[in-house]
Amino acid sequence: DDLLYGITMNFSWLYTMIKIGQFEKALSDIDMAYNYSQEKELKFLATTLRSIKYKILKSPGSLSAELQQRLLPVVSSLPKFRQLLLECDKDGPKYCSIVPLHSSMDVTYSPERLSLSSSHLHITEVLPTYNPSTIISALDNGSISTWDVESRQLLRQITTAQSVILGMKLTIDEKYLVVSTTNTTLLIYDNLNSCLLSEVEIKGSKHGAVGATSTVINGFTLSSTHALAWLEASKDVTVIDLLYG
Repeated sequence: DDLLYGITMNFSWLYTMIKIGQFEKALSDIDMAYNYSQEKELKFLATTLRSIKYKILKSPGSLSAELQQRLLPVVSSLPKFRQLLLECDKDGPKYCSIVPLHSSMDVTYSPERLSLSSSHLHITEVLPTYNPSTIISALDNGSISTWDVESRQLLRQITTAQSVILGMKLTIDEKYLVVSTTNTTLLIYDNLNSCLLSEVEIKGSKHGAVGATSTVINGFTLSSTHALAWLEASKDVTVIDLLYG
């Protein structure tokens, strides 16, 4: 009776055996218990597990739902399954639940703060990198800094001309850092060595819109070797070779 109770009424045991790759061993134990006790619940459980074998081996977390679907209709004639079904209700959601079992509001959380500038300067742009612990920030004095946010260390710093930075982008290989400024120039940097490679003025097209007076870079985009930039009121796009400027 203790063996029967331990096997048929213990959902966590069944789940653990399946999770650790011992499905056949679990079936063997159930068959052995049936041969000893001749309890019909054990035979039905073994047959049920064999019928859902491939589903639960692929997704062990579905064991609770699969058992409930098949055992609930027969529980009136196989009453010893009641405890197993209660175990499915109690422990099943621990392994397969679309609703959190505890509220995230119960967790004390305080966001970390990392000072990226002195008190009198403002951050105008923050650029993430492929390394999740590294970011690049631009300040309103035109300087650009690369930070390790985990160690809170300043890795590199670039001082640009006295102009406000409108945007920053990295090429996909992070070899070049391209910066647009308010004086209609693109600054192309060797990102790893923090050195200026070239400064390119973006000029408006003589075929621009009638009455256009804007001299602001409206946008730019990058490939691994070239930059494309355009002014707000221009119909033309300037193509820049990142290596040669």
